[in-house]
Amino acid sequence: MDNNANERRAMLALLLSIAVYFVWTTFIMPPPQPPVELPAETPATPVADTDPVTAPAPTPAPAVVVPDRTVSLSMKDFQGEVRSIDGAARSIDLRDYTAAPEVTPIYSWVFGLITGSSETEGGWQPYAGGDEPYEMLSEEGAVVLAGAGSLAPAQGYLLEERDGALIATHTDPGAGLTITKEYRQGAQPYTMDVTVTFQNGSSQAVPVWVGIAEAMSGDAGRFQNAVRPVAYVDGGIEHFDDLEDLEGDGVETRQEALAWYGISDRYFMTVLRPTEADLNTLVVDQLPDGRYGSFAQSQLDAGGTKTLAFQAYIGPKQLDILEEISPEMGEAVELGWFGFFARILLFLLKIFQAGVVNWGIAILLLTLLVKVLFFPLTQRSFKSSRKMQAIQPQLQAIREKYKDNQQLQQQETMKLFSEHGVNPVSGCLPMLIQLPVFLALYNVMLYSVELYDSSFLYLQDLTVEDPYGVLPIAYAVLILGQQSMMPMGNMDPTQRQVMRLMPLMFAAFMFTFPSGLVLYFCCNILLTIGQQWLINRSIKVEAPANA
Repeated sequence: MDNNANERRAMLALLLSIAVYFVWTTFIMPPPQPPVELPAETPATPVADTDPVTAPAPTPAPAVVVPDRTVSLSMKDFQGEVRSIDGAARSIDLRDYTAAPEVTPIYSWVFGLITGSSETEGGWQPYAGGDEPYEMLSEEGAVVLAGAGSLAPAQGYLLEERDGALIATHTDPGAGLTITKEYRQGAQPYTMDVTVTFQNGSSQAVPVWVGIAEAMSGDAGRFQNAVRPVAYVDGGIEHFDDLEDLEGDGVETRQEALAWYGISDRYFMTVLRPTEADLNTLVVDQLPDGRYGSFAQSQLDAGGTKTLAFQAYIGPKQLDILEEISPEMGEAVELGWFGFFARILLFLLKIFQAGVVNWGIAILLLTLLVKVLFFPLTQRSFKSSRKMQAIQPQLQAIREKYKDNQQLQQQETMKLFSEHGVNPVSGCLPMLIQLPVFLALYNVMLYSVELYDSSFLYLQDLTVEDPYGVLPIAYAVLILGQQSMMPMGNMDPTQRQVMRLMPLMFAAFMFTFPSGLVLYFCCNILLTIGQQWLINRSIKVEAPANA
């Protein structure tokens, strides 16, 4: 019995010793945690959906448990939400714009019927939707993502509303890192003021970053309205259309002048403009979760605190609004090399629209005005062209007669030009003078957000293609009519074949262009045919008697 009592007492003493040790080490005097280093390739905070091979988690530390919570973000011109998982704004809709309708061209629907991919129930619907608010950022998108180290966003934010601002705070005791984001209504349209404060309690300097990301797919280009990373660095806009270039190491650009960065499509953009920020590196890359975006980096010293201030712009690429913010923001509306003429034409287009309250009619009036202004130059060009047509038989005779003597052939040709008052350059010069204006007008039609969600006749939106195919077909017919007014007798068979195929080639392109742009082309070529017909009737050029 004594032996059993001794064994029980020994066992009780052992259990009490273990309990005391556990209480002492856990609650009274926990052992010191080893210092956590944050090299550039290690995320400051572990991310649940991050590959542990590419983004190892730091040494475990007492975690701050943050409940999953979503708070509404309501600004004057847009609304969204901020989620506690990353403290970033997402699911942002514009109040004054609706989504572009989904377009199903008749030719693609018929092709789908043949292949069995089109739905037969309900028949063909050229337009679908277009009534819901315009989504600037999806549920997967995020503006004001932040972190330290590699591009793995810090997770776990406490959300609170205080003094008219929404504040998100992340604390990582193990890394000694605190991130505080503050969202406030901006003073200018489609803006909000954002500050991101980093506090580094560790003994290591770390790179910190702030950026914008979105789920992206598909192709992007001049005529595809796809969301892609974009930035204004070193005095110019950088586009990142090829997503394959961003996979892996991404793109890292060190710049001293980073005016703004973010994501955009043809008509809208979500960007951050640093107002008081020490940012020296732009990184365009793919996040571990597959999203793409633009991020700006800065260095945070050991034990230091840094506040990065931004103006977030979430809205349309409207020239007057953006230029009021800054000249660099206005460059987001890319009007090409001939931007000076494009700005004038856009101003005139807005004046016409204000008078007739329809962008389609405004396009027709602007095209008519440009044609009237250039009518004298066009008349001179057509007149010179007709004179050249009249002396073509004599020119051909000179080429045959002096085919072995190029110098004499040139002399006789210039003599013939002089006798008939023909200047071969005068036919091309007027067209060269008009070319900058035509290209500027083309860019205005292609990139002006003012045309977004604007209707004309049967077209519900001038920024999407014509689902009926009426305008592209009309353009092909008109260009064929213009060709019929141009003699091709002096062309070789190959040239004539190319000229006949050109209308079909142009019409094929027009099926994919925004309908507002095709409307401009149709109006322009119709007026050109009218000019040519009037000039042909008013300018009588008789062929020489010895032709």
